Amino acid sequence: MSNLPKRYDRATLVKISDLYYMHGLIQQEISDIAHIHRTEISRILKAARDEGVVSIAINPETTAVSQLVDFFKQKYGLRDAVIVPASENGGNELNALSVYASMFLSKIIKSDDVIGLSWGSTLSSVISQFPTDKKLHDIKVVPLVGGPMGRIPSNYHVNYLTHRLANRLNGTAFVLDSPAFVRSKALRKELLANPNTQEILSLWTRVNIAIFGMGSSLITDSPDWQAFYENTNFKSYFSAEMVGDILSHPFDKSGKVTRDIDSILVALPLSALKKVPYSVGIAFGEDKVTAILAALRGGLLNTLITTEATAKSIKDLS
Repeated sequence: MSNLPKRYDRATLVKISDLYYMHGLIQQEISDIAHIHRTEISRILKAARDEGVVSIAINPETTAVSQLVDFFKQKYGLRDAVIVPASENGGNELNALSVYASMFLSKIIKSDDVIGLSWGSTLSSVISQFPTDKKLHDIKVVPLVGGPMGRIPSNYHVNYLTHRLANRLNGTAFVLDSPAFVRSKALRKELLANPNTQEILSLWTRVNIAIFGMGSSLITDSPDWQAFYENTNFKSYFSAEMVGDILSHPFDKSGKVTRDIDSILVALPLSALKKVPYSVGIAFGEDKVTAILAALRGGLLNTLITTEATAKSIKDLS
């Protein structure tokens, strides 16, 4: 027996279904266009499914990714997880990851937010995918770590990234005039007393979205890594059990952070990062698996953005 509302024929079902499923209109918008009460729209959509006008199928690959998302949220208490399906990579994992990350971040960023950034090629790629949004207002974008001791590509520098993101979000960028690593505790104290740095430190207490990449003990030979930490003894902090770093804070396989580095590092403490409403870690690749897993174990992030292949490898080790 047909569930089709008596007043509407099959053509109406097709039209209403097209507006809802193909054009993405919500039921109230369809009601306004078609001059049909919203509750009747709901009945028509149900009838369209029952009559075979609409057939809904679940992509098995999408289901697999959804199961991975559920696993990470439940296992590590994440607020959210974004996992890029393997078929979406198209041979360029970084580009696919950047598209998904920018879409997610664009959805959660609101006017009056204070956004904190780290440095690196992954964040640079993510920001390049952000749409320009002139409807937002009073957004502040602030560095969460100082700059490099050596020369890295300018578009990877944290101060440059804050300007790029602020421009896309109709916001204000702030600059941290300090290297990440300083040569003494006394020099660090002097730098932190600078009025500009004091303003940054004040903004750190208001950050509600932190966006950062993750370093790994397996990438310390890469040119960008070596350039950032040139003329420092940072690599020595990866001795023994240290497997990764966030905002240049090294941590071991359980996510425990070394405290020895605090006296020479200018960066948001990871204890403070844990309190940020959205702490978004973006990383992928086999050389990052152990570091990401350790960060998850230590609760150093509450939102993970990665690829399906990386997520599967992390799950296998969990």
